[in-house]
Amino acid sequence: MRRIGARMQEPAPLEDPALPALASGHHDALAAALARIGLRGARTVALLKHHPGSRCTLAIAAGTDRYVVKLFADAAKVLALSAVHQVLAGAGLASGRGPTVPRLIGVDTDAALLVTEMYAGPPITELVERGECDRAGRLAAQWLRAAAAPGLTLGHPYDPSHALEEIHRYVCTIESAAGELGGRAGAVWERLAADIPPPGYSDLRHGSFYLSHVFDLGDGPGVIDWDSFRQGPVEVDAGMMSAMAARWTVRRPQHAGAAQRAIAVFLDEVGDLVDPARLRWYRAAALLKFASYLARRRPDGWAVSAASLIGDAEMVSA
Repeated sequence: MRRIGARMQEPAPLEDPALPALASGHHDALAAALARIGLRGARTVALLKHHPGSRCTLAIAAGTDRYVVKLFADAAKVLALSAVHQVLAGAGLASGRGPTVPRLIGVDTDAALLVTEMYAGPPITELVERGECDRAGRLAAQWLRAAAAPGLTLGHPYDPSHALEEIHRYVCTIESAAGELGGRAGAVWERLAADIPPPGYSDLRHGSFYLSHVFDLGDGPGVIDWDSFRQGPVEVDAGMMSAMAARWTVRRPQHAGAAQRAIAVFLDEVGDLVDPARLRWYRAAALLKFASYLARRRPDGWAVSAASLIGDAEMVSA
């Protein structure tokens, strides 16, 4: 688990009526749930992420140890994620030594929360930013190779027929924001529907296998944020990771070259695991997903960035 170094300022109280643990700005339910897990007196030291009405991630401290608390609107998600950790633990992928997911500390269904250890090592995004691209790519590949072996059945199916339903929702989101871009995204969807790749071996996949979700633990990779876990071929995660280079081009252009290098190393390392046709198919799907995020949130300059991502999807699916 991660140790606290410099003292961090506790964030302002957060209230989210949809999340049982945060229904009150006083966080009484959160404190009680943490006490039931064995973390009495723990304090919040950082708000890591918050999707109002859906989920929230906090960093907490208990003594000198730091943990991650994931809060949800209902207990079903907590139980599902707990099952993921337990299944991966059974496959030897939750030991705390890489390759691993964070060790599960406890769950509380009344407060709809789950607590895991917090990694001491950095996300591989930091490696990319400081030029350690080869190591970043190899760590991502090491996880994919380790997770391809166990033969785990868990999660909703994400074979091409099911994926097409989700991709169509991405297209609708883009079209509602910009008709021309939606038309281009729709054409990509049509090509994907007409050129479904051969089926691959289906297994438990991360579902949002980003550079930011992989950590360098020194002895191997650690992988966080399994909220989007699903069942599908290895190319589900490989395609998502391969699309990250394009995403960095529009989001972090100053590091685009480094990201491209890391992804090139990743793809070279997993070349024997993936089918090229399935990889291209799921990569195009991931590019449309990233474009739909921009269309939904509409930050400054979003249309130009979305057009770039859709353009990449057009080339990949051609």
